[in-house]
Amino acid sequence: MTPPSSLSPSSTAAAVAASADNSNHHDNHDIDSEGGSSSTRAPKRLKVSSESTTASAAPTPEDPIASAFRPGAISPSSARALRAQYLASTPYRHALLPALFTPSLLRSARQECLTHLHATHKETDIYRVLQTGDLANLDGLPAAEARLLPSLRRLRDALYSRTFRRFVERVCGLKRGSLSATKRDLSHNRYAKGCHLLCHDDVIGSRAVSYIVYLVEEEEDGDGGTGPRGWTAADGGALELYPVVSRGTPAVRPEKVVVPRWNEVAMFAVQPGLSFHAVSEVLAVKEGRERPSISGWFHFRQPEDELVEPLGEGEEGEDWEEEGAAEGLEENTAEASLEQLMADDGRPFAALPPLSFRGGPDSSSSSDDSIPDDADDAPLTPSEVATLAEFVNPTYLSAPTIASLNARFVAESAVQLREFLRAELAAAVRAATRAADAADGLGWRDSDDVGMSRQPPPPDYAAGVRGGWVERGPAHKQRFLELDEGDSGKRDGDKQDAAAALLLRVQRELVPSAAFRRFLYLVTSVKPMGVRTRTARFRPGMDYTLATPTPGFPSSSSSSSSTEEEEEEPPLGVLDATLCFVRDDSAGAARVWASDDVGGFECYMAADEGNDDPAQYRGAADDGGYGKASGKNNTGDGGALLSVSASSNALSLALREPGVLKFVKYVGAAAPGSRWEVAAEYQYEF
Repeated sequence: MTPPSSLSPSSTAAAVAASADNSNHHDNHDIDSEGGSSSTRAPKRLKVSSESTTASAAPTPEDPIASAFRPGAISPSSARALRAQYLASTPYRHALLPALFTPSLLRSARQECLTHLHATHKETDIYRVLQTGDLANLDGLPAAEARLLPSLRRLRDALYSRTFRRFVERVCGLKRGSLSATKRDLSHNRYAKGCHLLCHDDVIGSRAVSYIVYLVEEEEDGDGGTGPRGWTAADGGALELYPVVSRGTPAVRPEKVVVPRWNEVAMFAVQPGLSFHAVSEVLAVKEGRERPSISGWFHFRQPEDELVEPLGEGEEGEDWEEEGAAEGLEENTAEASLEQLMADDGRPFAALPPLSFRGGPDSSSSSDDSIPDDADDAPLTPSEVATLAEFVNPTYLSAPTIASLNARFVAESAVQLREFLRAELAAAVRAATRAADAADGLGWRDSDDVGMSRQPPPPDYAAGVRGGWVERGPAHKQRFLELDEGDSGKRDGDKQDAAAALLLRVQRELVPSAAFRRFLYLVTSVKPMGVRTRTARFRPGMDYTLATPTPGFPSSSSSSSSTEEEEEEPPLGVLDATLCFVRDDSAGAARVWASDDVGGFECYMAADEGNDDPAQYRGAADDGGYGKASGKNNTGDGGALLSVSASSNALSLALREPGVLKFVKYVGAAAPGSRWEVAAEYQYEF
């Protein structure tokens, strides 16, 4: 039997069940402070649209900086009040600055952003957003383009002015002059329906303080407000602040939720292992309704600042306040966050009993040593077929079908088996999972083919946590419900637990069985030797896994036969076997899952070794992507090697090398229902 190659950056596998094309651009400038990243690479040039040649009106006051702020907004008394708010805030130090800017200036800046700035769709495992280039580069625009953005430039200059930086230092308890005058780092972001940003801590380089200037619609009763009703919690897009279980490990659920408000600025210190936050998915369905913002970071003082803005006498080293001054603030590096994110989840593999994989009259013999090397692999025995037939569609148990699957797997390192479970068992699982979603208020209603047009509710992180289903985190790596084997399937008569009982039976009885291991060997040409499994539920609007690398294991032949003179064989990865169920019982639901628009797909990617930002390094290469938007497979470094759309009753097999990244894309709130899976990772030998 020909051994397959595994998924690797140099050997890209074709997507089996679905072509890879969901947009995943890896840009030189990265996501916002809500989003995560300011790369050390050259910033992307800002793109300005000249569709309208009418520049917004921008007054030229005597003091353009002072007049940019609402009277009294950055006074000493305001700083003292915000400092008290900041010190008392939880789960970590943050402050909300209401009505900070002059309303007319902010309206003009908002209009310039929406009219003249080109925003690019960007998507990785951790975010989906529309983002412009670097607003720090406004000074470098051609004169014709610069004339279109006078208010935006004035707003940027006000944010990074000495006056406002001193105000921020006072609120955050930093030493005078701590924040850089020369390193400006900001962009304009638009969160449209379905856009989101998952949990991260913003730690990279010299970032000191994150901020978000909200440009959402004004409230009807706001200061001269003209918007229809402002932005509400029902529209989504909230800033979520996460407590930590221990430093570096955020909880599964956020502790505080900040709903965006017109002319409010959210601000928090960037603290390694503490400042975990996310932006919940935007739920607003009205055409053109978005959650715009200007966001970025204040950086710690840079060497060049001494030339531009030297500290005055008595300023250096002097604190604004002694109580809690600069607590937790220090020049940051990303290594700790990256080490955490790039670590395996630590679940142990269970060794499986010896088995004669090549088969014969007695497949239970402990090895294949007695079988000649040139002998053909024996087909499944009648006993093995009988065992598998309790679970598996009989079509997949015939020798010709297995031979066809093997040829495809050897060529592509992956294959998907649709309608894998036998019809009666699959129907029971479909009914039970759909009933569980309905009981939890998740997904589309009965006979609802227009679920994408209905505004879903904000996330309820307690949904489904019962009957053996427990939350799994930490949130900067993953969030989903996992079936706790010790507490599941005890109440088979309870409809809400029927899904657990059925899926648990597959996990316990089929996945580790000798007959299934023989079946996997005949399909993949690798011998499953150890396994770790989970039964998981990914709820709409809440759940995901972020990209984590494949663990590596030494082969038995390498460890037993290699000598000092011989080159040791490279480590082996894992064989993935994932059985997925989703609601696709209508044409509309099936179409939505197949499009990947609501996520829930599995993606395998090469690591982006040149990016240090844990919130952005996972992005695909510029010339490719994952999912269903790029329309092509990507063979470049950092690109998608394989993307498999969520499909019901489908078993996906994939062989991946050590270091290859894998994730389940965040399941959008507009999904027809949850993604349910029984997932197994097998250690293997050739």
